[in-house]
Amino acid sequence: MMAVDDATFALAPGQDVADLERRIETAVHDGGRFERFTVTGGREVRVLFSAHTRVVLWGVDATTDQGPDVEPDSAAGVWYDG
Repeated sequence: MMAVDDATFALAPGQDVADLERRIETAVHDGGRFERFTVTGGREVRVLFSAHTRVVLWGVDATTDQGPDVEPDSAAGVWYDG
């Protein structure tokens, strides 16, 4: 799972979290950039990461997580290909 500001995303199984962390850190270091990742259901999400973006990553056992599939929130500056 990943929260970006007020939006929460269920990362797709197999998403390389270590690579995503590195890309987010680099984007912030470089002054900000859109980064892509895949969420449950195979949707691609693009988020603008900057020094003002709050990101939290945490692990969830996909076999027991029965939470809702959270849709990206365009009001939070997050878009997805749909």
